[in-house]
Amino acid sequence: MFKRKYMALIALMLFCVALLAQVNDIFGAAEADSTLKRAPVVYKDKVIFYVYSNLGHFTSFERSVIIGKRLEELGRQPFLVQDSLNILQGQREYSIRYGESPILIVSEADSLALQQPLKEIAIAYHAAIVNEFLPLFTRLSIRQSIFEILKIAFWIALILGLSVLFWRVIKRLLDWLSRQIDKIKENYSAGLVIRGIRFLNAEQFDRTLKFILALVRFGLGLLLFYFTVYFLLFAIPQTKSTALHLHAYIMHPIVDVGKAVLKYLPNLFFILVVVIIARYLLRFLKYLFDEIRKGHIRFAGFYADWAYSTYHIVRFLILFFVVVIIFPYLPGSGSPAFQGISIFVGVLVSLGSSSAISNIIAGIILTYMRAFKVGDYIKVGDKEGFVIDASLLNVRIKTVKNVEISIPNSVALSGNIMDYSTYAREGNLIVHTPVAMGYEVPWKQVKELLIQAALNSEGILKHKPPFVHVKELKDYYIVYELNAYTDKAAALGGIYSELNANVLDVFNAAGIEMLLPMYNAVRDGKQSSIPPKTMPEASESSEREHE
Repeated sequence: MFKRKYMALIALMLFCVALLAQVNDIFGAAEADSTLKRAPVVYKDKVIFYVYSNLGHFTSFERSVIIGKRLEELGRQPFLVQDSLNILQGQREYSIRYGESPILIVSEADSLALQQPLKEIAIAYHAAIVNEFLPLFTRLSIRQSIFEILKIAFWIALILGLSVLFWRVIKRLLDWLSRQIDKIKENYSAGLVIRGIRFLNAEQFDRTLKFILALVRFGLGLLLFYFTVYFLLFAIPQTKSTALHLHAYIMHPIVDVGKAVLKYLPNLFFILVVVIIARYLLRFLKYLFDEIRKGHIRFAGFYADWAYSTYHIVRFLILFFVVVIIFPYLPGSGSPAFQGISIFVGVLVSLGSSSAISNIIAGIILTYMRAFKVGDYIKVGDKEGFVIDASLLNVRIKTVKNVEISIPNSVALSGNIMDYSTYAREGNLIVHTPVAMGYEVPWKQVKELLIQAALNSEGILKHKPPFVHVKELKDYYIVYELNAYTDKAAALGGIYSELNANVLDVFNAAGIEMLLPMYNAVRDGKQSSIPPKTMPEASESSEREHE
């Protein structure tokens, strides 16, 4: 029942709007357009209407003077009747006459100037004469005057009543929206989260919903206020022209925007087609390069680890090509302001992105050099760790101490890159450690002990025998280098630690002091630096005591 009552009142208001909007607002829209030249038609210091175009060899100002003189001639008559004002259709024009006396001619020039059909322009001029000129000669009786006042009062009361009614409807609508917002906040108590991404927390989401509700309330209130003022001014004959001007000032920009949108639709359709084609092309290329990266699709000379970077390069080129194509179809792209902003942004990008571009170029070079892969254990300069990401801008590595380091690609390319994982996969990575020993110890015994220490270490391959190099013959000692094979690049730190510990153990067990001659020269030679438990004499004496 409530809905039916409100629907009936709304229908009544729409009917009243139709009754009040009988006069065409063509002239109001034209007056709001500052690009049109207009010449006023004046009768006794009152502007009746405006002329916006020439007619033959007569300019618009000459036409306005001629029409004004014809209105003055009509004004000399004792009374004027609206029924005598007629619109006559010619071959290519319309003429407005009072009886047999011509007032003005509406031609195709008027249609081009006002961008309206000839018939509608003629009707608008006819209405302007009826509303602005003929009432000057109308003498109403007291009864008719009272009737006109009552009619205006009725329209005012009806407009105010409908405004109050609509405000109540708006309040009910806002109350309903407020309840719906409360339900939404209950369902999204953690904030706005879409696909695991938090866009707004609970407080920000609450403020956003309140702002939207306040904006809707302000917009509906302002719209209701505008229509109330417009119809009140329109209902009063003395302010009807003000209402038309107000309506023209508001509606003309909206109409212009609507026309611009309709005119832009073909360009928008072209942009949508290009964007859709580019989107599905990128989807296909992403699928293709993902299959190459997984090894399901192979091309001769194209490695699987190139797929990720190649896809991003191709993607950038396609997007750049799409921007070049759609740029001329963007609204305002041909205006000097748009072009100036584009040049300014281009200069800013070119000045501020030199380092970024150098990193991108270095990233492309590193990709096709195949210097490393994600997951490899590498060393760049004095930084080493596992590669966790390699983009076009930087390389991110994670050290054995769980520290993440970002290295710009330009820095990585300008330095040395050591990849320990490449040959470790084949079991050909060699770990090596130097050992210094005095000349008094036989070099063959040193080699045997070093090889034994390597074989005792975890992570050293047993099927590939270790080997020892005599690196240098110093003045007081010999430098040996122990080399052993491993396939565990990720455990190099632990392998080196265990290998060095085992070297100490085997030399101590053999009774050989790992001291250089300089140390022997200054110490008390009666005591040995070998731990007692690993010395052969200590072991034998402990066995005799045990027996």
